[in-house]
Amino acid sequence: MVLASLGALYPFFPISLGACRKYQGFLFLVCCTPAFVFYLLVLPSITLDGLSLEQQDSTLLSDRSSNGIIEIGFQYPIFTPAISIINRGAYSREVNIFLRIIDRNQETVLFRAVRSKSDGQNLTVESTVRGMLSNNFRYLFNPVKLAPRQEMSGRAVFIITNIEDGATFTEALGNGHTGVFELRDPEGGQLLASFPMAPI
Repeated sequence: MVLASLGALYPFFPISLGACRKYQGFLFLVCCTPAFVFYLLVLPSITLDGLSLEQQDSTLLSDRSSNGIIEIGFQYPIFTPAISIINRGAYSREVNIFLRIIDRNQETVLFRAVRSKSDGQNLTVESTVRGMLSNNFRYLFNPVKLAPRQEMSGRAVFIITNIEDGATFTEALGNGHTGVFELRDPEGGQLLASFPMAPI
């Protein structure tokens, strides 16, 4: 916007009226310099860059007789915490949501939230769960797109594939196991931020 304004105003400067054409291009670049300085140097320095995540509540779909789970034939509990993610940066970005469970021996298990698209065409637990929940706009699927300085709220979907039932999952979290939400870069997988999970 600043760049467009300067470009529109520069022909009205008196000095440009008598200048040769080859100098008008140079004058245009001089007029545009403040816009480049603002967007490349000033704006990033005054922006509170970073991500924040807040957990609002937790829901565990472990009753196999509800939500159509019995019809699709798998026995994994589905953990769907309601979260709110804020992008404090000046630019849009995408993140993947993960859940890391740490036991008392400091051994970890990392769960990735259900993706909006899966690799391959085979029917998997992930694709089945996504199909079951995708018509509800309150669910978030990886990668999550975050607008600058905006908040995105919804429910992440984690399939707890190494635990047989929901009771075991909640008992594990109550017996010294801790949970951590991680936001990672979709391309390289780098950890961008981590936040402790609230008790279920």
